Amino acid sequence: MPILHPIFIIIFLFLAFASYWEIFRLEKKQSIFVWIAGILIVGAVGFRLNAGADYPIYKMLFSGFAIYTSYGDVFDKALFRSNAEEIEWIFVLINKLVFDFGFPFYIVTFIMALIAVSLKFTAIYKNVAFPTLALMFYFMPIMFFEDSGQMRQGLGIAVCVASFKFIKDRNLFMFLLCMYIALGFHKTSIIFLPAYWIVKIPLNSKRIFWILVVALLSSPFELYRLGGGIFGSIAPDDLSGAYTGYLDDRYYGTEVETGLNDIVKLFFIGILIKYDKEACDEVWWYEYMRNLAVFGIALFYFFRSNQIFAIRLPGAYMFFVTMFCMTSIVYAVKGRARQILYLGFMTYFVAMFFYFGKGNGDKGGFSSDRYTNALW
Repeated sequence: MPILHPIFIIIFLFLAFASYWEIFRLEKKQSIFVWIAGILIVGAVGFRLNAGADYPIYKMLFSGFAIYTSYGDVFDKALFRSNAEEIEWIFVLINKLVFDFGFPFYIVTFIMALIAVSLKFTAIYKNVAFPTLALMFYFMPIMFFEDSGQMRQGLGIAVCVASFKFIKDRNLFMFLLCMYIALGFHKTSIIFLPAYWIVKIPLNSKRIFWILVVALLSSPFELYRLGGGIFGSIAPDDLSGAYTGYLDDRYYGTEVETGLNDIVKLFFIGILIKYDKEACDEVWWYEYMRNLAVFGIALFYFFRSNQIFAIRLPGAYMFFVTMFCMTSIVYAVKGRARQILYLGFMTYFVAMFFYFGKGNGDKGGFSSDRYTNALW
């Protein structure tokens, strides 16, 4: 049976040990654990060779940007001016600079990994009590899909997550600046724009339940199709074109596959509802995190009949479900409840490690017999 490369086994075992030590021995966060995990992940992701779902495409575009795209095109893209370039401008700019300085493509993936991991890990460390448990949620398997696969979206999500600081500070200008930068990495970042106001909506367990029920029941009606015309009238052509282009996309399929992740989402919803009051009482800013998490799950079910929408559009919001809310709930509860939650999450991580390893992990080139790295 295919299994992930030893570097990923090392990271998994380290995070498992570190999370247990933080939660049950020290009962407080340790920055050294975050630094070690960050260095290992940046090395494994940043210097990978031919690994990741979109790696061949990105590598092919690397030289293409330098040959067929000018810096003027990049500037026009940054100002939302009409031009032939379809890829987001910051990503193109980084590729062109790396190519023009004569560096190989793995320097691009290194820069991408360094930015994404730095922003995400910093936000996690500052906002959750047990960051290594949050990093375990990130590592298995978000790291492989976002920062080792769909790198542009991973970077867009990283900037959106980093903007949480300005949401808390109610600094609208800096939040909007973050949104502009996030759009420079991936167009789907626009969906995070309402986050600044969503966090202020008063919610409780009952309201969370009915919001998610309504989102699920609305899924078969494909109401998101009504947004095509509206979005096209208020957004730049570059953004509205991306939305309408995926409305009838069939390459990714039209149904979200039912499996381990679907079942786990139901458990996450149950945990969010059951422990809402405890987390609100014990964790600073939990209401903000929870609102974003609930909106992400609602988006997932709302777009469920279109797989690419269901997976991509809630991305930044779903980060708050696991990395922020689930981890904060483990901190908020005490005694046996904490032990049960931790054991349940670790069971999920172990199952996902093997489930992902023999499926997408092997296909993506992360297995022990296929993964290679420029450092060794």
